[in-house]
Amino acid sequence: MKIPWSWLRTYVEGVDDLDPATWTERFPQLGLGVEGVEGEGADVVFDLEITANRPDWQSIVGVAREVAAAAGGALRLPAAVVPEAGIAAAARATVTIADPALCPRYAGRVIDIRRIGPSPFWMQERLEKAGVRAINNVVDVTNYVMLETGQPLHAFDLDTIPNAEIVVRAARAGEQLTTLDGTTHELPDGALIITDRTRPIAVGGVMGGAETEITAATKHVFLESAWFNGRQVRRTARSLGLRTEASARHERGGEPERVSYALDRAAALIAELAEGTAAPGIIDVYPEPEAERTVTLRLARIERVLGAAPPVEETVAVLGRLGFATRLEGDRLTALVPAHRRDVRREEDLIEEVARLWGYDRIPETMPAGRATASRVVASRAAEVVARDTLLRCGLTEVFTLSLVHPRVFDALRLPEGDPGRAAIPLRNPLTEEHTHLRTMMLPSLLEVLRINRTRGNADVSAFEIGRVYGRTGGQWTERKVIAIGAIGHFLAGRWNVPAAAAETTFYHVKGLLETLFDLLHVEVWDVSPTVLPFLHPGRAAAVSIEGRDAGWLGEVHPDVSAEYDLRGRAFAAEIDLGAAVARASVWQAYEPMPRLPAVERDLSAIVPLAVTSAALLNVVHEVAGATLEHAEPFDVYVGASIPDGAKSVAVAMRFRDPDRTLEAAEVESTLERVRDALRTRLGAQIRGA
Repeated sequence: MKIPWSWLRTYVEGVDDLDPATWTERFPQLGLGVEGVEGEGADVVFDLEITANRPDWQSIVGVAREVAAAAGGALRLPAAVVPEAGIAAAARATVTIADPALCPRYAGRVIDIRRIGPSPFWMQERLEKAGVRAINNVVDVTNYVMLETGQPLHAFDLDTIPNAEIVVRAARAGEQLTTLDGTTHELPDGALIITDRTRPIAVGGVMGGAETEITAATKHVFLESAWFNGRQVRRTARSLGLRTEASARHERGGEPERVSYALDRAAALIAELAEGTAAPGIIDVYPEPEAERTVTLRLARIERVLGAAPPVEETVAVLGRLGFATRLEGDRLTALVPAHRRDVRREEDLIEEVARLWGYDRIPETMPAGRATASRVVASRAAEVVARDTLLRCGLTEVFTLSLVHPRVFDALRLPEGDPGRAAIPLRNPLTEEHTHLRTMMLPSLLEVLRINRTRGNADVSAFEIGRVYGRTGGQWTERKVIAIGAIGHFLAGRWNVPAAAAETTFYHVKGLLETLFDLLHVEVWDVSPTVLPFLHPGRAAAVSIEGRDAGWLGEVHPDVSAEYDLRGRAFAAEIDLGAAVARASVWQAYEPMPRLPAVERDLSAIVPLAVTSAALLNVVHEVAGATLEHAEPFDVYVGASIPDGAKSVAVAMRFRDPDRTLEAAEVESTLERVRDALRTRLGAQIRGA
């Protein structure tokens, strides 16, 4: 918000000789952030960064109140004396609030004017310095008073409103309004609107309608000043794509008590600048006046929170300068919260106000005291750290993407209608048209990363992300954390000693990453098996399971999907449910002494059907061999001469050891015989060399 010093100083007594340049140092103490300073001397314009919790700072008077409190001056409010004559305002117009929850207070004045024209130079200059364009004397006054008091106002041409009836209500389906910017909007159902009982004439708190705007022919003005529901204004403004100075102020919370003051201040200026007279009285509809708020402050609590205790007299004086009426009763101070301080709700808020103006620099520096307690990272967090570190050390780049997508990505992924992957949660108020739903899988986000890198000349990308995906299971919305991998181009790009063909990313590079990941997570039993997924290449897709339970997938991205993302090459991806991996992970390292006794090593070769995976074969071996089997690993797979069609030969190396005694050859052979029998009966294996 831009505030000219020459305008600000008119509302503060006792700072006339103050150099405005010094306020760039004092504003941070007040809590105001200075984003920029323009001009010199009395023409300095401060560009202030207003925090969301201080809507009262969105006005010149609000900032002047802080300046006066900090400098020891006094706030000087501008006069609001309205010349009145003629028929009472209540006899010339009526106001009805259909839903007080949407509009707790609505006030208005009727003003008869003689001249519509440019506003005086002093007003135009102040508006221009504050970043507002001058239009005419009536509209300029509404903007001027809004900047001055923080209360948005709107002026209607009263002659364009049939029977001078104003009705504040929620919009109904199908209603439309052409706003002052010339755009016709279809009003969302439930939007806060102002009507003439039959048609919308303004979007409450956002923008007026074109049909009732002030023109050169306007003779009678209905001036609006209202307290609208901030949340409803925000929803309406967002759904219409309209962001105005008025909506920004209403969204952060209105102030009911300034409604009538701002109305009178604006009416007085309009009467002066447009040669007009106001109808006697205010039309003020305020069904449920807001109750006064008080907060009790325990004086001993100040020292406990701040580490310092300002004198009681200074505490009372500071709160008084900020507009808090106080009453001291023993060791408790009861403060009446002024209407403009919507952020003060509890004892700590008052302590912050005292510290702010008393001076943070007066709080002594002390060493913190406390008892240190030992803590331990939970297993799920530790597993995530191990997973991230593993993939980074494997050469992948971690990326962070939005968890929002557009439903058309499901078409790009070739997901059929009714597929669970299409059950995406829609956002009620999406920020952009491209991000309207929560993602059900990470693949679209990573493919977009690959596409962006490709279009910028980076053809070799290996990336991963640990994030959340959302979906529906059993009628309930669910949230899962997954590890997703995406790769394209050369996996080992830039290695001088690696042939180009070997550097090209393949299915087995991604599978190897998962093997490394599961190995360091100590996930003992996991498997990959052929599967069919619409977004993966047929024949190059695999399902990942951990102890027989579905845990994810990996494979080559379907060529049609790659074409949709303009990848111009073979892309590979994987997605693993981190929760499933963590449930079977063991991230805490356990160390064992080196074996004292020798091991017995044996090889076993079996002919099994092609459909039998090495993992299935190893599962049988581990289950039957028992505790003495220390390690088993396939070292050869052969298909060809001497092997029947539809079969393959798998050779497995096994290592047996007992930690307490030396194994005898006979008992190892007995174990091997049990393994051979199990392979024959369970997998239909033919043992070679037996």
